[in-house]
Amino acid sequence: MFALPALASDTYQKPLGSVAESARAQLDGISATTGATIYSGDVVATDSQGTLRLQLGMGQVYLSASSSASLERHAGLATVTLERGSATFSLPDPMQFELETPAGTLRGSGTHATNGQVVIVAANQLVVRASRGALILDNDGELHTIPEGKSYRIVVEQDDSSSPAVQNAPPKSARKHRRKLLFFLIGAGVAVAATIPLWNFGSESPYRPH
Repeated sequence: MFALPALASDTYQKPLGSVAESARAQLDGISATTGATIYSGDVVATDSQGTLRLQLGMGQVYLSASSSASLERHAGLATVTLERGSATFSLPDPMQFELETPAGTLRGSGTHATNGQVVIVAANQLVVRASRGALILDNDGELHTIPEGKSYRIVVEQDDSSSPAVQNAPPKSARKHRRKLLFFLIGAGVAVAATIPLWNFGSESPYRPH
């Protein structure tokens, strides 16, 4: 989920950004055209050979083939949620955005420009790369730093909510929803891209970022 400062209190009228570039991509189920305005509640997607680049404030978000994302505004921030596929982002100010992932909320660290990539490879697995500047993964208050130049495969362990003990627990809205995460550091020789193998188990090492 990418997030940028809201421009006004009218969530549903003020645009979040625009389509900067589109090829075989859709905006709310119809063909996305360059220059189209992005509003809260919009959904964007690319087909198996498509690409889409969004201009959001001073930042940009690039969706590769077979990707989709939804856009909203929460707590004064415009947000983009990656539903599937891959998102690459580039922002001059890391405080402008947040990216919601299956493993938690990803945001920039420090005061420098931030470039990174997230690839969802399964419902409970993703790969995160900090290309420029460090990234912070916020798992409901449990913070992990992805250092600049590093890539991690992150596995979200299965929720045990089906067990009798958890079924008798208070509703999730009344309980913490911190995920149990496993981190695997990906070797420098393994490319992070949606169109090629994302990792080689021989080049990974289990690691828990701080």
